[in-house]
Amino acid sequence: MEDRRADAHARTVKALAARIAELERGRAEALDENRRLLAVADATKQIAATREVDAIIARVLRTMREPLGFSRAMYFSVDRRRGVEARLQIDGSDTIEPCDEELDLGGGSAVLGVLRGEPDGIGREGDLCAPVVDVRGWYVLCALAANEGTFGVLYVDGHAGGIPQEPLAGQVRSVASVAAIAIENATQFARTQALAARDSLTGLFNRRAFDERLHQTVSESRRSQQPFAYVMIDVDDFKSINDRFGHAHGDDVLRALAAALTASSRTGDIVGRYAGDEFSVIMTDLDAELARTLVARLSGDLRARELRCSLGAAIFPKDAQDARGLMEAADRALYNTKAAGKNGYSFY
Repeated sequence: MEDRRADAHARTVKALAARIAELERGRAEALDENRRLLAVADATKQIAATREVDAIIARVLRTMREPLGFSRAMYFSVDRRRGVEARLQIDGSDTIEPCDEELDLGGGSAVLGVLRGEPDGIGREGDLCAPVVDVRGWYVLCALAANEGTFGVLYVDGHAGGIPQEPLAGQVRSVASVAAIAIENATQFARTQALAARDSLTGLFNRRAFDERLHQTVSESRRSQQPFAYVMIDVDDFKSINDRFGHAHGDDVLRALAAALTASSRTGDIVGRYAGDEFSVIMTDLDAELARTLVARLSGDLRARELRCSLGAAIFPKDAQDARGLMEAADRALYNTKAAGKNGYSFY
């Protein structure tokens, strides 16, 4: 009898121990889930506050790895014709790198579903509709969409969990939704900034934006010890042009000059409309000899287009030690060109 009671007691103790262990596991899992949710919430706040598209994508990819636990995450851009191009990925580490993976766009692929507006695709390796050839374990595929339609696709896989987990897939969806809004906002912000930096008549940098780039170029030149040239361009007798032919024709002259300056500039040079009929060019990565060659060529190009202009140039740091001094030096050189008969160039 006592043996039976002892056995029953032992079974009860064993059952209680098993139940306690089960509750402890559940508690640990709940704590882990709570920590993950808090981490995801913090990550989405950072994503929503980010203003650069690539920085947003990088934060999204890192969130997929930690805290969500996927070893691989890839972002693909989608154009208006639904062309898909690999952009960035994270694979087995915290390093963001260019992605060269290709999504399967064949019939039946899960990619086609998300491009048609379905919320996501979720599956595992071996699925006929799998979006990539080398699926690792199970995957989640999400579209990032805005008012103009789908512009991106997020793909994640390589999770330690062996089977698809809907709660995790839902969290991937949530992060992707926040990212879509953040990217749309960042894109609109960049467009607004770009418009604010441009002159409405010519499309060149306006005075404020050009001044910012001049100060940046001065700082970069100091660090790199690489000289650059600052060139002022002024349309000769512009008031007479307006008086004789009208302001509409004067605007045409300014647009033609802007096009000529852009066409004659090298990659990396900065062109702006500074005020009225006054334009400016920053010529980077040169020495004094090359500067003289480029300014002479620019002056010749303008004359070839029948644009009568006077140019004044100065070189940093030879002619001045800061942006204001450089502008004053170029302005004096421009005055010398005007005094010498106009339609040419002078250096300080």
